[in-house]
Amino acid sequence: MEYIKSKLSDDLARKIIGSQEKATEYLLRLNDIKSISSLKFKTISRGKNAGKKVLDLSTKELWRVVVDSWDYEVSKKIIRDIFKETDKYKSGKEADNAMEVLIKEWQSLKLGDIAWPFSQGAFDDFVQRINSEKENGFIKDEKVKVAAVKYRRIKEINTVRNDFIETLIFEKNNNILPTLNHRRGVDFFINGISFDQKVAKSPTNEFKRHFKDDWREEAIKKPELVAEYLYKYQDEGRFGADPRLLVVYVDEDVSIDKIREIIDGTDLNNPIEINFTYKHKVQGEKSYKVPCFVILLHNQNYDE
Repeated sequence: MEYIKSKLSDDLARKIIGSQEKATEYLLRLNDIKSISSLKFKTISRGKNAGKKVLDLSTKELWRVVVDSWDYEVSKKIIRDIFKETDKYKSGKEADNAMEVLIKEWQSLKLGDIAWPFSQGAFDDFVQRINSEKENGFIKDEKVKVAAVKYRRIKEINTVRNDFIETLIFEKNNNILPTLNHRRGVDFFINGISFDQKVAKSPTNEFKRHFKDDWREEAIKKPELVAEYLYKYQDEGRFGADPRLLVVYVDEDVSIDKIREIIDGTDLNNPIEINFTYKHKVQGEKSYKVPCFVILLHNQNYDE
């Protein structure tokens, strides 16, 4: 868990701001609000930018100034303003129209329900299954072509939808500071604490097997249990006991309007505490406690 309200490390500065270009823009905006004595400038003498004042700092000096001048409340506002100018934010704001176009294209291609034709990384198994069928080669080719088109288009739909979700999360709470460069491990700081956003296609197969036909109802009633299963049954190669913001699909074809309604009703101020046990291959069984937010995307209400 990383905390940035009181101070900032060089590594966290790079995680949040990302590039030297963005760091320069951030410092110039910060300097307009409160003077930074350690900033050094030079004036360009030639070319189309002759006469323009620019920062005169080495890479190391640039990030050192970012760290030393960190003021959480002021810095958060500047970074939020910069985020609003990014393509990711603009894509999220335009998601309504983009999704409408993508859904209409899907329907015009007569691809059926919006559902994954095969699991990620399971294309070989899918092709082997098609090859084992008794139909002729041309029919098999057509099935593979349609599945490939469906897979690509679902990935495109999910990119738009995920940008939309990230934008809604960002706009939900002024205490959310987004990272301008998505390095693995941190997507948001909420009330100064780092959270990694993870998107899950379901509450896990283990959850479905345990609750059988009632798994949807149980998932929506008990988001903390969904989080526990996602932590407990994660792949060891990507294991993490870090704070997470989990976006979990209970239904695949959740509309933009429904996503907006769900996130609008989600508490993004107070994380829930998740206790889980993980069975490591070498270390054996270990217990963990982590703060977590859970957003369950579904089309039905189970309030009765």
